[in-house]
Amino acid sequence: MGFIIFLVLIVVLGAAVYGTAIYLTRKQNKVIEELSEKKDKLMAVPIADTFYTLKNLNLTGQTKRTYETWQATWQTITRFRFPEIEAALVSAEQYIQKLNFFKGRQVTQQAENLIEETKAEVDKIYSALQKLLDSEKQNRAELDLLQERYASMRKDLLAHSFSFGEALETLEKRLAYLELDFAKFNTLTNEGDHLEAKEVLGRIEKEMKEFESIVEQVPQLLKEIDTVYNEQVEDLKQGYKRMVEEHYQFSKISIPDEIESIEKTIQVARNHIAATELEEARQQLDKVAREIDQLYDVMEAEIEAREFVYRNKAQVEKRLNQVLQSNRYVNIEVDRVSQNYILSNNEFVRVQEFAEQLEKEQEAIQYYSKAMENHQVPYSVVKEHYELVLDKLNSIDEDQTDLVNTLSDLRSQEKAIRDGLDVFELDLRNMKRTIEKYHLPGLPKEYLELFFATSNRIEQLWQKMNRVKLDMSEINAANNVIEEDVEKLDILTEQIVDNAQLTEYMIQHANRYRLSHPEIETAIGRALDLFNHTFKYDESLQIIESALEQVEPGAGNRVRQNYQSEKNNSLFF
Repeated sequence: MGFIIFLVLIVVLGAAVYGTAIYLTRKQNKVIEELSEKKDKLMAVPIADTFYTLKNLNLTGQTKRTYETWQATWQTITRFRFPEIEAALVSAEQYIQKLNFFKGRQVTQQAENLIEETKAEVDKIYSALQKLLDSEKQNRAELDLLQERYASMRKDLLAHSFSFGEALETLEKRLAYLELDFAKFNTLTNEGDHLEAKEVLGRIEKEMKEFESIVEQVPQLLKEIDTVYNEQVEDLKQGYKRMVEEHYQFSKISIPDEIESIEKTIQVARNHIAATELEEARQQLDKVAREIDQLYDVMEAEIEAREFVYRNKAQVEKRLNQVLQSNRYVNIEVDRVSQNYILSNNEFVRVQEFAEQLEKEQEAIQYYSKAMENHQVPYSVVKEHYELVLDKLNSIDEDQTDLVNTLSDLRSQEKAIRDGLDVFELDLRNMKRTIEKYHLPGLPKEYLELFFATSNRIEQLWQKMNRVKLDMSEINAANNVIEEDVEKLDILTEQIVDNAQLTEYMIQHANRYRLSHPEIETAIGRALDLFNHTFKYDESLQIIESALEQVEPGAGNRVRQNYQSEKNNSLFF
């Protein structure tokens, strides 16, 4: 039974293998047939017939070279590529017959790749050959259009020849060159060099576009010269003539020379137009426009400057007289103030410098006034000077005003310092009474030294204030020192009184602990010793307050609050 099953399995397996082989064989044979059909289609493309047709056209030049290049490519395909494809297909069939499907598939793929590559090349060759065949027909069609345009261009040129000026001759030469290109096209076409003829047509097209552009621009440029620039030049000439008659002066520029230069540039532009060099002509005309605008600006600036000068001449002279008068007043004021005060900021020198500057400006104004009367100076120069003079006069006037204000302030400073000295003396007396009020056993050495030094400084400053001529710089410096010392003394006085009073308050509060806490007794003794013998009230307060805090935390702060409250109440009641 087992043997029978084994035989059945062998039969089934054999049938399966056979069926698979049949299926793969048919499948790959179908692929080979399809590839063979593709190859046959490629070989059926009428490239050889096209080559034969082109050969009979008697091609020359670039067209012939192109023909020969494609012919060599086609020969390579027919001699090598097609046989290679055929060999690959035959080899694939043989592998399939031997049931070597894997190798057959590889060779089939190689054949397919060769066919695809060959198809691309065949299509390219056929397309190129068709272009060669069609090139003559296309060239003739393009030629007809270009010749129509040419005829129209020549007709328009003759009809409007008057509007092209000297450029007419150059334009006619360009038309003659186009005729030569047409003749060259016919020669190349007759010789069979259609590709080269195509390039000539392209050149003709380009030259005709350029010609049409030139024909459009030349009349515009010539009209621009005649109606814009020539008229502006004439306007400049007439304007300059009128200004000369009205005695205008131009020292930085020669208007006639500039106008002549502009006319030369216009002629250069005309020459470029005559040569149909329109880009260069445009550059020259742009230059003309800029130079004309510059001349207009110069002439208009002189006209505006004249109006400014005559409008401000009286104002400038009036302003100068005002500042001169102010200078004389400042000089008198400096002399007067110097009788009572020492002037240490070169006031006399500064006033003299102001006077010298004003004298120079006065001479300059007189010079320009005379020069204008004699028509020897441009108004723009005078205008520029007037503007500088007005700025200078305003600056001098401000400086002189500041100087007078500084001098006037000396008297105010003197009065303020005298009043301040009275206040300082009163402050010292009040400090002394405050100290005496509390019957302190004594005062710290540093405090006494500062107090008496401040008193001496006040006395010395009074002596300086009683001199015939006061040195306010020295007096102000001394006054500032006294002011700082008095302020410091006021703070120290309050600190001494506060520390002394607080020490007494702390001791009074600590007395309740003297018997129960020996350290309080010791602290009170040390505090009183510093209080009564060395007058170090701050250290005395620190000792007793520290001891009190040990036995009654927060007591020191409460004593301070009570003292501050009583102190505040005493200030208001």
